[in-house]
This record gives sequence, C-alpha cells and structure tokens, in this order.
Amino acid sequence: MKINRRSRIRLFSIAASLLILFSLLTPVIGNAKTNNRAYRSVKSSQSLAKAKLSDRLLEDFKENEKITFLIKFKEKANTKKIAKDARKSAASANLTAQKLELIQRSAVVSELKATSLKSQKSVKQFLENEVEKGNAGDIRSYYIVNGIAVTSTKEVAQKVASFEEVEKVLPNETRQLYATKTKETKSPQAEVDNVEWNVNHIGAPHVWEMGIDGTGTVIASIDTGVQWEHPALKRKYRGYDQATGEVNHDFSWFDATAGETEPYDEIGHGTHTIGTMVGGEPDGSNQIGVAPGAKFIAVKAFTADGGTDADLLAAAEWVLAPTDLEGNTRVDLAPDIVNNSWGGGPGLDEWYRDVVKNWRAANIFPEFSAGNTTRVNPGGPRSIANPANYPESFAAGATDINDGLAEFSLRGPSPYEEIKPDISAPGVNIRSSVPGGGYEGGWNGTSMAAPAISGVVALLHQVDASLTVNELEEILVSTAIPMTNEEYNEAPNNGYGYGLVNAHAAVSSIITGLGTLKGQVTKHGEDTEEPAFEHNAATLTYAGLDLDLSIHVTDNISVSSVILMYQVEDGDWQTAEALRASGDYKSGEYAVTIPGEQIKGSSLKYKWMLTDFGDNEVITDGYVVQVKEGISIGYSEDFEATPIGWTSFGENNNWEWGVPTTGPEGAVSGEKVYATNLDGDYETDENATLVMPPVILPEEGAFLQFQKWHELESYQSGNFYDFAHVFISTDQEEWTQVLEMKGTTTDWEQAEVDLSDYSGQKIYIGFNLTSDSTVTKQGLYIDDVAISDTSIAGEGTIGKIKGKQGKENHISSGINRGYLEINGKKKINPDTIRPKRPEITEPSVQENGINPTLLPMQAQVSVLESGRTVMTDPANGTYSLSHAAGEFTVQASTYGYQSQQQTVTIEKDGIGQADFTLTELPQATIHGTITDEETGQLIEGATLFLVEDANISPVKSDENGNYSLTAYEGTYTLKILARNYDSKEMEIRIDSDQELNIELEPFYTYPGGEIGYDDGTAENAHSFYEAGNGWAVKMSLPTGKDSAIVTEGIFRFWDLEWPVPGGKEFAVEVWDASGTDGQPGKKIAGPFDAEALRNGDWTVVDLKKYAITVNSDFYMVYIQTAPDPNAPGLATDENGFNAERSYRYIDGSWSRTPENEGNTMIRARVSYQVDVPVITSPADDLTTTNSNILIEGTSSPTTTVQLVNNGESAGTADVGGNGKFTIPIELSEGENMLKAVSLLDEAQTGESAPVTVTLDTEKPKLMINSPRDGDKINRETVTVEGTVSDANLDYVKVNDRKANVSGGSYSKRILLDKGENKIEVVARDLAGNAESKSVAINVKFNKPVVENVTPTEDKNLKTGQSVKIEFDSEPGLRGTFFVHMPLTDMGLQIANATELPMMEQSDGHYVGYWTVPSGVKADGAVIEVKAVDSFHNETRKIAKGKLFINLGE
Repeated sequence: MKINRRSRIRLFSIAASLLILFSLLTPVIGNAKTNNRAYRSVKSSQSLAKAKLSDRLLEDFKENEKITFLIKFKEKANTKKIAKDARKSAASANLTAQKLELIQRSAVVSELKATSLKSQKSVKQFLENEVEKGNAGDIRSYYIVNGIAVTSTKEVAQKVASFEEVEKVLPNETRQLYATKTKETKSPQAEVDNVEWNVNHIGAPHVWEMGIDGTGTVIASIDTGVQWEHPALKRKYRGYDQATGEVNHDFSWFDATAGETEPYDEIGHGTHTIGTMVGGEPDGSNQIGVAPGAKFIAVKAFTADGGTDADLLAAAEWVLAPTDLEGNTRVDLAPDIVNNSWGGGPGLDEWYRDVVKNWRAANIFPEFSAGNTTRVNPGGPRSIANPANYPESFAAGATDINDGLAEFSLRGPSPYEEIKPDISAPGVNIRSSVPGGGYEGGWNGTSMAAPAISGVVALLHQVDASLTVNELEEILVSTAIPMTNEEYNEAPNNGYGYGLVNAHAAVSSIITGLGTLKGQVTKHGEDTEEPAFEHNAATLTYAGLDLDLSIHVTDNISVSSVILMYQVEDGDWQTAEALRASGDYKSGEYAVTIPGEQIKGSSLKYKWMLTDFGDNEVITDGYVVQVKEGISIGYSEDFEATPIGWTSFGENNNWEWGVPTTGPEGAVSGEKVYATNLDGDYETDENATLVMPPVILPEEGAFLQFQKWHELESYQSGNFYDFAHVFISTDQEEWTQVLEMKGTTTDWEQAEVDLSDYSGQKIYIGFNLTSDSTVTKQGLYIDDVAISDTSIAGEGTIGKIKGKQGKENHISSGINRGYLEINGKKKINPDTIRPKRPEITEPSVQENGINPTLLPMQAQVSVLESGRTVMTDPANGTYSLSHAAGEFTVQASTYGYQSQQQTVTIEKDGIGQADFTLTELPQATIHGTITDEETGQLIEGATLFLVEDANISPVKSDENGNYSLTAYEGTYTLKILARNYDSKEMEIRIDSDQELNIELEPFYTYPGGEIGYDDGTAENAHSFYEAGNGWAVKMSLPTGKDSAIVTEGIFRFWDLEWPVPGGKEFAVEVWDASGTDGQPGKKIAGPFDAEALRNGDWTVVDLKKYAITVNSDFYMVYIQTAPDPNAPGLATDENGFNAERSYRYIDGSWSRTPENEGNTMIRARVSYQVDVPVITSPADDLTTTNSNILIEGTSSPTTTVQLVNNGESAGTADVGGNGKFTIPIELSEGENMLKAVSLLDEAQTGESAPVTVTLDTEKPKLMINSPRDGDKINRETVTVEGTVSDANLDYVKVNDRKANVSGGSYSKRILLDKGENKIEVVARDLAGNAESKSVAINVKFNKPVVENVTPTEDKNLKTGQSVKIEFDSEPGLRGTFFVHMPLTDMGLQIANATELPMMEQSDGHYVGYWTVPSGVKADGAVIEVKAVDSFHNETRKIAKGKLFINLGE
C-alpha cells in the first residue's frame, strides 16, 4: 500500500524543525527564542541566562521545600530505525504478523531500556545518595522517555542540572481531561434500535453486518480508570475469563496514581470513553461501542485534580510493555491501540513526543483528543493541544449530530505547520457507560470523539493485523467524509481535519480493495502566450565538478516543462529536465545539475527550452561556460561573493553559504561563511560533505589552510560521538581522512593540512560532518580557505595530515559506517567514516494531456456516494484519488462554473477515468449612484460588496457617486458602507445588467475622548520573534455609552535604541470582545498599515475613514508585520496599576498578558454618534399658568440646540460636555408645540420628539344645578349635577370626590348625613386655575313615630254622628286621616278613602273629626292616620277601634 498522508501535509523543512527543537531545549544568546516565549523585551534582551532549570520549576520551589520534578536526558534511542531494522531482519523468516510485531516491539523496548540505563547511571547514583541524606525521595526511572521523576529540594535540582547528560529539568505538570457534562440532557434517538446515534453515525453497524466487530484487537485506555464489571464492559475486559468467570488483573490494569491492584473509576470519564470504544450488553441492548468485539485494558493516570506528567509517563511505559504486580514485563501483551482523551496546552511542548514516537515504533496506534476550549485556551487557529498536535499523534476533533464542528473543539494548524486535527468524530451529547452499572448522555468533548476513532482502528486491525500505524492513518484519512463550513471552505482543513471518520468506507477499502480515480478538469480557451524567463548565466566551472544551474520561469497559465540542453566541447547536445525548486506552477525557480563526470575540456555550452500548458515553446540563447581544470597555489576564498565551484552532497545535507546566526555568530573576515547549518543544529544521522573546486597541486607541495569553528557532540568523560573531517580524493569515489575535528572550539581557530603527499596530482578536498542518531549540536563552520605553498605551522596551526604521513585510512565508497560501543552507547567509529552520496532517483514521467483549445482549472472533484473529494492540480487540471472499488457518481465543481457529473467505475487496483470541461456561469453588472438621502449629495468613496460572495472584490463609488459591480447571476445581499453614513443592506437579484441607485442615511459624530489604562510612562518594550503576532488592550466605553466610532488608534513605541535595527511598519486591527470571558472574539476591522514613531512620542493612527463601529467593550490591536529585530518595540507600563486589560496574540490564539509585563501601551480615541436631542423638562402635555418657563434637555456635546415653538425659532443653546442644555422661553396663550433641533457645523443632525405646553390663565366656569341651596332631603344620597366649561379642564370634584364630566356637564352622587349638609363643587384646569361653588341642604330620613291613635275601641254610629280621631307624634307635622269603608263584595278589603286633615291642638297632639254622612252603611270601617314631616317622611297607622255605621237600619 502506498502511504502518502504525510506527503499531503506541509511540514517544516528539516532545518526549521531542528531550529524549533533547539529553541525548545537549549537556551541561546542573542535574538533566538527562549524555550517558552514567543517574544523578547528590552530587559530580557539585556540579560538572557542559560539554564536547564525550568522557570516554572523555580517558582514552585519558592512555595515548597521539596517538589516532584522531571529530569530529561539528552540521549535518545532511535526506535524508528530499530523497529525498521527489526522488521527487515524478521521479514525474511516468513513470520506471522503477530510474531513479527513481537520482534519489533521487543527490539524497541530493549533499545529504550539500554539507552536509559546507560545515560541515567550517574544521575541515579547521585540521587540515591541524596535520598540517604534526606534531600530526595520517590525516584522513578523511565525508559519510554529517557527520564527520571524525583521529589527533592531545590539544591538537588540545581545539581542535577549541572550534569552534562541532562538536557532539561522540568516541573511535574498536571494535564486535563477533555469532557463536560450537560445535566438532564436527553441523547438523540438512534436510527438503529439499541445502537447509540454516534456509533451509527460513523457507519459501524454496517461493518458489523460484514462480520467485523474488532475481535482479536486490544485497546488500551489511559484515563481515570474503569468499572470493569459494568454490564456493557465486563465481557470486553481482557482480564476476565468468560468461560470460567474468573478475573486476573495482571497485565490488564495499572494504577499509576495510587497503586491499587483492582480497577476502579471514581470519576467516570474512563468508563465512559471505554464504553464508546467497545461497550455493549450481551443481550444486544445498549450498543454504545464502535468495536464491541475488541478487548480493552486500562491505566488510571488521572484523578479529580488531573494527571501529572510523572503518572502519565508511567502509564505510557506500562502500555508499551504491560507488567504484573511483581513488575514482570510482557511485551507480547501490549495493546494494538492506545486511546488518550486528555492533553495539555497549545503550542510547542514536546514533553510527551518521545512517548508517541516510541509507541509508533512498537506499532501501537496513538489516538489523542484534539482538546477543548478553556478559560486559558479559548480556541481558534493553532489552539490544538499537545500531545495531539505532534506530527506522530493521530488527533480527533469533535462534531455534533448535524456534522457541525463542535464549538469547543480545538483547531490547527499544529506548531509543525501540519493540518490538525487529523480527523473528526461525534463528540457532542454522547451517551455511554458510567460507574454504577448505568448509562449517561449529555457528555461533550473531544474526549468522546477520540474513542470512536480508536474503535474504528480496532475494526481495521481485525481485517488486517499487519497494517502499520502509517497505513492505518492513511486508510482513515483517505476514506473520511470531507467536511467544510463557513470558516473552512476546503477539505482537508484545520477544523475537521480530513473529515468525519467513515468506518464502513475504511473497512470496505481493505476488503473490496482500492482503485484510483483520476482525470482532468478544464475550461474552454486557448493558451497563446509564451513563457518568460530570467536567468543569471554561469560563466565558470571546474572539470569533474557538478554544475548547478537555475532559471526563473513564468507563464500566464502554467509552466509544463523546463529542459536544459547542453554541449561539452564539440560533443553531442544532451538534455536534462529541470525541477521546480521554489515558487508555483505560474512562477517558479527551476534547477538542474550537469554531472561533474560530463564536464571536461575548456568550455561547455547550454541553453534552455521552456514549454507551457498550451505547448508554446521558448528556446533561449546559448550560454558559454569556461571550464577550468581546477585551482592551485594562491587560491583563496573568503565567501563574501558567491563561491564558484563549491558543491555539497550527502545524507541529511544542510551545508549552507551565508551569514551565520548561530554558532560563532559571525565570520572571521567579512560577514559570510560556509556552515553545516547557518541558523541551527546539524541533523541526526547526517553524513554531509562540502567539496572545494578541484585542486591541481604543484610538484613542490602545498598546504590547505582555513579557519574553523565547531561544536560537535562530546562529553567531559572524554567520549566523542559526532565528528568532522577533511577528506581528500583523487576520483571522488575513494576518500582519505586527512584531518579529524571533534568536540567544541571556544573561538575561530586556524587549521592547516599538508598536501605534499599528493604533489603533482588533481585532488578533491571535502569537509565532512557525520553524526549519530541522537544528540545534535551547532556543527562545523569554515571561513577564509586558501591553498598556499607556505606553511603557517609557526603561527599556531593545529592541523596535521593523516594518511601516508600518519595512519592511512583509505576508504572506498562501498564501506558502511562503523560503530563502537562506549559505555553501552553506540558511537560512530571515526576511522570508518567516509563521504556518502545519496541515492539518485529518476524523476517520474508525467503524462501530457495537453489540449491547445482547453485550459486547466483548479476545481474540486467529489465522489457523491462516499463524500470523498480532491482538488485538481492548478498547473494542468489533473487529479488523482485513491478510492474503494465500485460504481460511483463523480462531480467536478469550482467557483463561477456550472458543475458536471459522470458515472465512473473504479476497479480494484485499476483506474477510473473522469475528465470534465466546465462552462462558466453568466455574469451581469449592476451600476448606479450613491447619494445622501437628506441632501441628495453624491457620495464618494462608498464601499459596496456582496455578502454571499467574498470572491467579488468590493467596489467604491467615484467622485461623482458612481459605482459598477459585476458578479455571477444570482440573489445576493448587497452591503454599502460609507464614512459618516449608516451602513445599508439590501437584497438584490443580479440576472441582467441593471441600474440601481442607492440612498444612504447620514450620521454625525462628536469627539468622545481617549480611552487608555497605562500611566503614560514606558518602563519596557517587547517585540515578537515572528511576524503575524500581536498585542491588544481591552477598551470599555463609559457608562451610558453602548456604541462608538473608533477614530484613532494610539500606540507608544520604544526609541531607536531597541530593537536594532528595528523598523517602523506595523498593522492595526480592531476586535470585538465576544470571546470566552470577554476575550477578543472576532476581528471587526483591519489590518490597516501604519508607521511607528520611535522618538518617544505616541503614534496616532487615523481610522476615521473606516467607520469602525464598536459596542461596549472592544480591543485595539497591534499586529507585528516584520520579524524581530526588524520591527518596532511596543512599550509597556510596568509600574502603573495593572488594569488586567492587556492580551497577546500568538500563533492565532489570544491569551492574557502575564501580570509582570504590566500594561501594554495602546490607547483608542472614539467618537459617538450624535444623539437625537431630548426635551426632558417640561413634560409633554404640560398646562401651566406661567408664561415664562425654562426648557431643559439633553443632546450630544459640541452640538447647538435650536428650540422651535409652533414652527418658529424660540432660542438656541450650545451643549456642553455634560450633554445638557437649557433655553428660557415665553409661552403664548394656548397650545405651544416645542421641538429641539440639534445642529453640528450648521447641519441639522436630529430633531426631538415634540413637547406640547399649554399656557392657560382663565378659571373654569362652574354652576350647581341640583340640589339647590336650602333643599330638604329625606334620602341618604343625592346626585350633585351642574355644568362646567374649560378647554383645559383637569377635574371637577364634589366634596373632594372626582365627578364624572361629559359634554360640559358633571354629576356626582354623594352620601348625606342627618341634619345640615354643605356641598362644595371645585373645578380645576390643567394650569391650576380653580373655581368653586357650594350649596347647603338639610337631611332627615327617619319617619315620625305615631302613638296613641284613637279610637281604640269599636264605635257604633248613625248618620250625623261624629267620631274623634287622635294621635300623638312630634310637633310640626301635617296630620291627616282616612276612613276606609269595607266593600260588601270584596270581603275585608276596604274601598279608597278621602284623606281628611287633622289639627295639631297641642305640641305633638293631633285631632280630627269625622261625621257620618247620610246613606253610609259600614260593617267595620277602618280609621287610618298619616303623619308627614317637612322632609316628606311619612308614617301611617291604623286605629284599633273600627266604625260600625247604620247597621241597625
């Protein structure tokens, strides 16, 4: 299987990687980075200390007498090479995959143990002595990394750091798990019964249907432990024997935290992650695991506080070689996969990298979680945590049920410029096993995603156990479903990696086999323009030496080939293909070498043939190069000009010519030297040789003289491991050592080699450096090389010839490098070193699919059924994609072109061809003018862009307000921005050329002042080592201000004294505060180019034209645009009050600046949009009797307020800094409508809401109609009624109770008291004018009491006879009586009677008489008396005696 995952990922160059490693591990002088900082300061530059002791460790010692720390040793076992050699040796024995793996792992473990035992010996002996003294304890040695953990005093740590073999002394840091729980969250319903959604989502059930469930695979978990007997896990635990029911935890469980012998998990994280890997109950319920047939083993390295480095290293070592309780090792029981749902911080921290490398060397798949956002790591670019960010780790990001990238999932790229994470899996709302035998959903984190990947690897391992880690990775990424979103619009990317893991596709690719989909995507058109070139012709070379030639070629479409044609003397013309060394397919530098064996005679000719995509061909003029046989006596080279005839070759060759930045940090003469690496260490396993021009020696003898500086691996014990030599050859095949260099020089030293033994011969002189596979140093530097006939032996020469004058060491090119064993470490035998040329591979032949009527396109080709995608090569439009066999629908698409589809059959190990020619989508143009909606004035400089298509460049309106914008047909949101105008968005349809005129609403601003938090004095300054990083200060608007316009950014820089040479250029950005805990979230504006003042004054950057609107909190940001020391130094205030508002931006991530760095000296000036004026007093609808009142209100400072009354100006006032105004005014009788109009530079900027004030000086007109004055009333209530008249009537009150008023009348029903009642009616208008009226009435509502009514006995009367009727009551009544005659036909009822008066004969005694008229006859007439008082209260009473009239007749 061809493995090319790593080739898809852009790596640092070897030199850059070494520089990173060197910066991490070795403090250096000058401008090089320290181990944990991305920038330097004035103070730190003045005093950079070399120290092996970590600063964090020293801080810890301030609080504790003894602490646990880690000792890291320099020497490292090359396990990658050991594993490769072991597999190679075992391959010929035709062993099974299992036995082959055992041999490989055993070799790795043995080499690791041997390396640690040898290099740790002296330090361990020292520590053991300190234990006896009571200064140290708890010594724990590791071999998986060459290190020791120990608890000791600071003094012991300092002494340990002094050992030569010790590389670093580091704190025992704590790492964290990557999961959170959302309480009471219901997990999504799975589409397949009893199968969790996340397991189904990645296609695992389809794999189970194929009979693949991970059987035969073992997964290790480094986590919080496990409840092994959980129903979903018990049968999956390797330590459990299902047949016997017995359990044995040896080799299946290890507790690095407390040493417990039985598995447990008090936190639940480990039980949950293991469930996702292998979980499922025997009855088929709760299928929570991806690989339910796999077994698991577990290591507890985490407690509630996290996992310490010491425990995690112990855990890693146990995984590599599991042990039982007695410590016996079983390498054969190591797992196939190790899941790590935990990690540290972002950035470069290689504390665990050797672990991961060694796992890989043992063919253990290293799965890691990418990490979650935290308070200190808010996410964003380059936030991915270590160890997941190592090149050797396979990192998992997290997605949700809709395939959205989880907000908490950390992003790449890695510090090694690789795409990270590698792949993604579901990690939001995951349900799995938890301690107690139950299940729990709502778990979120990349901790939940990584186990899914581990489960898929287990499925693959069952299908083919011989797959290597590299092969497994390639299968996973090549079958993943590519994922994109608004932030990441291409795959792979630094959010999802290569996409969502696809278990079914991954397993199918092995079972059904892989084929290749390939083809070309083009568009209609012709390439008629010839390529162009620039070339600095060579004029001189030397016979027998390789001649390197280069040419810069450009083309409007693409450069297809660059061919060098050359002729030596009068021989035949020969050709050689030049390969692109830098640049791209449109503009690149191409290089080719004419082999030295072909260069002879006195001259050679050459010319270039250049061909582009359209087969346009250019042949350059010919060039003539003089060929010399060589150099001789008198030759000197100080390397200040390009050295002619100097070439280099070899393994891991890094020989460079130029200005050194490390090593001696300068030349002997001038500025330039030749070195094995100008700015870092040499490589491991390097065998690189720098060859001078051929030297023709005279018969009299000669001397090679040169200046040298070197630092090569060696130790105070006298052991030397890396060497440099001067070699001599007469044929460039066999080489002889003539000078050996080892160890370290303190300064430049003169060297000399006597060449007399080769007198009269043509020789080749090579400077060689050879290194072993572990520690590297700064290497060999040479300068001022000369060939002389005079020795300088009396001037301090240190060189002497080896060979015929000494021990001859004649080595042919076929002899391999030898090794010696010194104290157990393999050491290069210097006597066997010889220059080695790397194997030359012929360039691959590329197919030429040129069609002169078509042009290549960069497009995305997708397989719709699998979701796999690939981008075409923009140089020629070709693509190639490994894919599972079968019939598929393939689609080609690119921006601005109509997509096309084809059905393609891909055979196993075959090729499916799909070529596309795409048609461009139609375009249309909108045009028009931009004007002010209030004045109609044309607006220049308005920016218009389409929100949905960022590929369409924004356009600006010209001086006449005109604009024109062309786009592909479609529906868009058009956004318009202009200074001093509100932005505007509108939906438009572009389907034909059309005119669209746009009006913008103006807004006005006033200065809001300066925001800053430093004290104005600079005590220090800082500069990043790399461009693109920055600092920011959080700005908060004053209370009451919700938004502002940023008008200036203000920055304070150090003067010209630092950095040197420094620079002026920088960039300004503005960010919002939407990040975690108010950190910078999204960039609002910028970058804007600016120039720094380095004279002690503040640098003010004008931002007004960008109309940057901010809300509440925002960040003013400084971005460094040049690397140190070519950038200005941004000042800091270190002795003022720390406002804790300074932040730093490093590798795409924000974090708070350390407190000891004080306040970054960045300020901001803002303006506020002019507010609409508001009249605050008087209130609206006020009615007053005062004709002169004071109008008060608020408006923006610096504006003028004009008061308008009923459309006429009534006064003006300038608004002060407090934003308030007052204007006196005289009101007119009646309604006064007031408005406040704000003016700025005589332009109206706003108008207040109207306030109406009514002047009213007249009283209401009031009358009481009822009751009238003096009325007597016998009721308990009375309704008071009357009329009222007033235009501004407020109320009418009757006896202080509000009356109902309608249509000019009022009424109010009131309660009355006995006796006299006074009724007062008051009418009041809104101005306070009042009128009152009153009446008095008497009230009596109790009836008179009637007593002593006579006759009391019946009376018999005849006609003419009278009866006296009497009653007693209160005086002053009107008394009457009735005689009710019975009706003969109505029984006892009486007829209507006449009311007759009675006289009050004495106070309260009433008398009346009734005489029987003729004709009256009555059998029991009834007498009734009635008493009525002056209030019309009435009482009636029947006399007891009745009248019997004329009955005897």
